[in-house]
Amino acid sequence: MTPSRADAWALLCEFTQSDALRKHARGVEEAMRAYARWYGAGADMEKWGIVGMLHDFDYQQNPTEETHLHVGCRVLRERGWPEEIVEAVASHADYMKIPRDTPLKKAIYACDEAVGFIGACAKVRPSKKIADLPPESVVKKLKDKAFARSVDRSYVYGGAEAVGRPLLEHVAYLIEALKPIAEEIGL
Repeated sequence: MTPSRADAWALLCEFTQSDALRKHARGVEEAMRAYARWYGAGADMEKWGIVGMLHDFDYQQNPTEETHLHVGCRVLRERGWPEEIVEAVASHADYMKIPRDTPLKKAIYACDEAVGFIGACAKVRPSKKIADLPPESVVKKLKDKAFARSVDRSYVYGGAEAVGRPLLEHVAYLIEALKPIAEEIGL
């Protein structure tokens, strides 16, 4: 099977009814496309985007560490999705214990929590727009443990390290990647 973006979107919508989770998936998809360009993997941009879109496709129905990704990876395999995509999707969670030994796996780890946190930061700006969000503000908010408590900060810091970029540079890159789709994802 050579999956398309349309295949990924259909699967996401089959398992995810939450508009917020769909917007998050779209944001991570776009961030992954940006990282495909940064890594020089432009020829695989579609695959990178699909990994971003599908990384949490089973989360709404399986929100625990015991089920999230375990169920999703089984579904992907049963439906004939390429193992490279299955493994990359699973690699974004530390508890899956999948080595992040490729740029694709490093990028999904770097994008997931950071994109969610950036979105939360944009929504508390006076304008509620990502266009007005300085990366320095995001880095400062990371230190406030009461803000966006559900975001695991170790993933944000570890993600920047995984892609080999200073945190501020990584956050700025993601903000720029999300700006063109800001309206679509509610930012």
